[in-house]
Formats: sequence, structure tokens, C-alpha cells
Amino acid sequence: MISPQNIAFIVLGCPKNAVEAEYMLGILKNEGFNIVSEVDKADIIVVHTCSFIASARHESESCIKKVLKLKKRKDVKVFVSGCLPQLIKNEMLDRFSGIDGYVGTGNLDKLPAILKNTAPSPFKPPILPPPSGLNNSKFRVLSSPLPFAYLKIAEGCRHKCSFCIIPQLRGKYQSRTLQSLKDESSALARSGIKELIIIAQDTTSYGIDLYGKFALSNLLKNLSKVKEIKRIRLLYAYPSAINNELLEIISSCENVAPYIDIPIQHISKNVLLAMKRPTNTRKIIEKIRSKYPKIVLRTSLIAGFPSESRADVKELVDFLGEGHFLYAGVFDYSNNSTASSAKLSPRVAAQEIKSRKKIYEVAQYEAFAKQTAEMKGTEIEILVENVQKSGKGYKVSGRSQFQAPEIDGKTVFFSKEAVAVGSFQTMVIDGKRGYTIKAREKNELT
Repeated sequence: MISPQNIAFIVLGCPKNAVEAEYMLGILKNEGFNIVSEVDKADIIVVHTCSFIASARHESESCIKKVLKLKKRKDVKVFVSGCLPQLIKNEMLDRFSGIDGYVGTGNLDKLPAILKNTAPSPFKPPILPPPSGLNNSKFRVLSSPLPFAYLKIAEGCRHKCSFCIIPQLRGKYQSRTLQSLKDESSALARSGIKELIIIAQDTTSYGIDLYGKFALSNLLKNLSKVKEIKRIRLLYAYPSAINNELLEIISSCENVAPYIDIPIQHISKNVLLAMKRPTNTRKIIEKIRSKYPKIVLRTSLIAGFPSESRADVKELVDFLGEGHFLYAGVFDYSNNSTASSAKLSPRVAAQEIKSRKKIYEVAQYEAFAKQTAEMKGTEIEILVENVQKSGKGYKVSGRSQFQAPEIDGKTVFFSKEAVAVGSFQTMVIDGKRGYTIKAREKNELT
């Protein structure tokens, strides 16, 4: 009897890519492969790539080359999947001559068959179908022991932002059915997941292709009925699709975190027009802040977009100073030759882009510091993710309702008693250290 082959995945990119890889791992496990976490123990290594921006593409290419170096000293097969093959297609074998095969975003479902093909003849590159993605699977292997999981509700994108090539890599917008999402959420809850994080390229367009209307509010309403899920968080909300019904659900549902990630990219209408983004973004943000002040907002920004002037920089800095966002991720403009923004001018010099990024980061940190100072003494509920023995007690870290994993920092506190990972602890905000929130027990003196 032939023992099952050991397979390891290296996953690059955002949480959406990670979920897709977890689906593929689940499918491969069901096909008889043995999943391992260490590449040194693998018979097969799959590099699941991202190519959204130049830095992501370079990371993918560098990772493939490193794995191919491993192949020279170890008997292992190397396959590549995802966005990079979809982007450069038949260049893959010329660029990475040692790989044993690849699949793009449109034929990820063919990976098990390719891996099982033990024929000695050279790999014949497939004609890659149109871009898409692995949007749903009844099999999933979670890659983290932490008590949260991402729930991908759609694949692809229906927008045409000038800087973005996601439609080229992932195709048109495809919502999952409400029933499939309810089923997966229940399965995740049974496995011990306490927090669901809703993701897609654009979460607020959910349902427009299936039901002819925005249906995210209905989805949240249904998911909130999964009893074991104690917190639901919304990421990647496209500004113009945020409606009153959605805001009411977020502000009124007990287990929906009063938190929305809205990547605005900029606030200047001149820049937004060049980006082909909604120009009424300011009104949308100001409306949420005035009518739903308990909802915490985070955002993403692009520094140094072509044609961004110093007046545009000042406008965004002033807007950040108004304190609309608790957190913001700031990214250098990344030029992609296949995106329409590559034709825009004038271009901002690389050094100036870095300078502007720093200006935005400082402005946002000042807003964060001011808001957290005002929050001192208020209660927050923390999902515990790490507990370490420290002196006569325990150092505990986790996330509050206004902190998403990896991007928003953590909350830390000291506990005299051991607390369980996955439990929720009510604490009081006591200060900050950088972007880390410091908390204490309610009856503990400051």
C-alpha cells in the first residue's frame, strides 16, 4: 500500500487568499493527501501566490525561487497556484523552469488532478480559463488555532478602480448563496470559532448579482442567529454601497461588532476621480460618524497616486485629523503596467511617495492617540488569543470589538487568574503603547 503524499502550502497575500488556500487544503485532504505545516517534511509544495500590487508579485516570485532552491537539494515537487500564474500565464515555465506545474485562479479545482498525475513526461501548461477563484467548498482546513475565522462571501469585483487589476486576476463579482454561508458559519462555530470576519473584494456588494439588490444586511441578520458565534466583523466595505439598513444592523445586532473597514483610498475629489472611486466618500463617512457614532471605522489609503498634489495631501491630512477613523493602513502607490492608472500623470517621485505615506501615518496616529485617551476608563470586551505565565499571574492579549486581526493591533492586560483562549473578558481601557491598547480589570486601581 502506497502511503499518502505529504503536501505543504505556502500562502501569500491577504486573508481572501488564505481562505482559498484553506479550501484547497480541505479538498486535497479529502483526496487522500497528508497535510503538513513544514516544507522540509513535504513531498509536494504548493506556493499560493498574490500579484495584486508590485510588492506582492515580487514576494511571490522570490518565494517560488527559494522553494526551487530547496528542490535542488531535496526530492520534492513544486507547484504554483493563484494570481501570479493567472497574470503571466505561459511565461511561468520560462520564468520558473524548475516548477512541476501551475494553475491560475480560474482552474484551482484542477489542482488535485494535476498533483496526482505521476506520469514522468514534462508538465504541459494548461490553457488558463478566464479569471475566477475558489469561492466555496464543503471542505476546509483551518490554518490557525486562533478562535476566529474569515468567511469569504464573494469572489471577484464589479468595480473598475484605475489602480486595481483584481478583475483581471479574479474576474467578475460572484456572491455565494445565503445557504452556503449559513452552513459554513455553523460548521466553523462547531469547530470552536467565536468570531467571524466577513471578507470579499467588496463585501457591501454582496447579493447584487444573485438577488438584484444589496443583501449584506440580510446576510448579517442570518449569521447573527448562529448562537456559538459571539462576534461578527465586517471588512472591505465599498463606500457607496453602505446603506441605512446595513448601518442599522451593525449598530443594533448584539453580536455584530460596531466596526466597519471602509477603504476610502483618498478624500480629495481630484484624486478619487483619477482613481475612478466614489467622489461622495466624505459625505458617506461624515454621515456614519454623525448618525452612528458608536460604529468604529478603519480605512486604507494610497499615498502618492499619480496627479496627487500638495493641496490633495493637505486635504487628506486635515480629514484624518478630524478623527473619523481609529485605524488606517497607508500604502505606497504601486504602479502596474496593466492598470489604467499607469497612463496617468504627473507621477509622484518614489521618495516623495514615502514622505507622504509617513505624513499620513503620523496624522492618523495622532487621531488614534486622541481617541484612545478619550476612551480611557470605558469597558471593552476582549476575545482572548494568547495567555502567558508572568510572575504571579498571566499576561493576556486579545482583540476588542474595534480591532481586526493583524491590522489593528491588540489589547493586553494582566490577570491574576488563568483565562482560556477563546473566552471573552470584560476589561477597562487604561492607556496605550504604540497601537497596543492596555487594559485592566474593572476593580483594579490605575
